[in-house]
Amino acid sequence: MKRMIYDGDPGIDDALAIILASKSGRVKLEAITTVAGNVPLEKATKNALRILQLTGRLDVPVAAGMPSPLVRELQTAEMVHGEDGLGGTYLPLPGVSDRCIGALHLTIAKVMRRPGEITLVACGPLTNLAEIYNKQPMISEKITEVVIMGGAINVPGNVTPHAEFNIHTDPESAQIIFSSDLPITLVPLDVTCKVILAKQDIEEIHEAGTPVADFAYHALSRYYDFPGHRRFGGCPLHDPLAVGVAIDEGFVKTKKLYVRVVTDNIVTLGKTLVSEKDTGEFEDCQRKISICLDVDARRFIRFFIDTITS
Repeated sequence: MKRMIYDGDPGIDDALAIILASKSGRVKLEAITTVAGNVPLEKATKNALRILQLTGRLDVPVAAGMPSPLVRELQTAEMVHGEDGLGGTYLPLPGVSDRCIGALHLTIAKVMRRPGEITLVACGPLTNLAEIYNKQPMISEKITEVVIMGGAINVPGNVTPHAEFNIHTDPESAQIIFSSDLPITLVPLDVTCKVILAKQDIEEIHEAGTPVADFAYHALSRYYDFPGHRRFGGCPLHDPLAVGVAIDEGFVKTKKLYVRVVTDNIVTLGKTLVSEKDTGEFEDCQRKISICLDVDARRFIRFFIDTITS
């Protein structure tokens, strides 16, 4: 069973990703760490606790991380995720709080205690991960894999024509991580936007009749109605796919490429640039990154529905 730390900014799709990890039976969820992104940090942390209560997993520690990007002002996305960040479901808050140790210390401690056993799935801005790497660069030798949901390689972005939300929110942190020697698998919009829950899929989830399915139905209904998703004809499962890739890499096909992020151009800010060769633009990159460029969408969607309705 894979040991996983989930780092995110819940967020509807983060909530679904946490549910998937919690219910898959193939993951030991070591911790959830939160970062400012879709919603402010405090709300993200409370939402992580709400989802763990929903799935009966309050044994999993939750720790808050960075409250803002490294150098930029935070721009949240409640217009997508609802005022509560969970599609207006307003789940009750459990009578526990996040662990005061903090996300950075908790992640480092978990990885160092179990070298070679922890997979980190990062589905928000990469601020926490950049701070961890800056404090403890040798963590790259101890961590099994870092699966990152972010970027847009051969498709348009979802926050600007050039950039995906997580990378655009904190491009400086993303550049630190992509130029590091961490063992990274990147799950960009190129594949997440092929994994689309149609209306009939959402109705199938609702038919399960469980508290988790009921939450997923109402949150996904809000997600489905977001104008930016109309061109897809359904809901893209961005963060759940990253968890899926961490569980079973057979869902996707990957290619090794160097990656860097635009940080110095306001028009293309957050754009993920790639290269097969170590050209001058990529001279700071220490290793190539595995980038997911194709996905068995229906197989993953079936896995997702079957798991969260079980």
